[in-house]
Amino acid sequence: MEFEAKLKSRQGDAGIFEASGIDWADVSRKATGKVVLYIEERDKISDDQRKLLFALWRDYESYTGTPLDAVEAWFKYQYMLHADLDRLPSLSRGRMDKQTATDFITFTLEYYLDNGIPFKQADWYKGADVARVCYAMLVKRICFICGKEHSDIHHLNGSTIGMGNNREKVSHIGRRVVCLCREDHSKIHTGGELAFFRKHHIVPIKLTEKEVKLLGM
Repeated sequence: MEFEAKLKSRQGDAGIFEASGIDWADVSRKATGKVVLYIEERDKISDDQRKLLFALWRDYESYTGTPLDAVEAWFKYQYMLHADLDRLPSLSRGRMDKQTATDFITFTLEYYLDNGIPFKQADWYKGADVARVCYAMLVKRICFICGKEHSDIHHLNGSTIGMGNNREKVSHIGRRVVCLCREDHSKIHTGGELAFFRKHHIVPIKLTEKEVKLLGM
């Protein structure tokens, strides 16, 4: 049984923790009386990151029919090769640093996007490198907001192609873009672009010559 608690007060070596959402009847039935206290460290993998990885792997299990333990083992092995690790990564508390966890989650999401694996985790931005995931979505023409495929590339204010200009002749290098479906594109002007990006946790992509060629712009 796990519960989240916050330190309410401390005096010397004694501390009082405050927890909510506890079913005390359930605790009374199951608890042995032993309490294990885990303090989440800022530079270590967080519980939210661990939960996100397993939620993503369950999405893969649902889509492919591959058992969850096999999915976990496969992704750990693939990430070990990708990151040039000398052993399989461990998600145990205190065994993986936060940056590695972020990279592992991002690697997993990039694989899903590259291979058309659907995922239900709308809050993926809490544990991933948002810029890398948005870039992968742009390359695959996937809406940054809803995940709809075959979406449109939208130029940001200051990077738009002026009326009367030929999009095929104007250079797109250095322009900032996002990928949005028609429906979400229509919402971007309500409240302004910056507020829209903050609300949906998306990062615009500044096009280089490589991206322009890749996107056929």
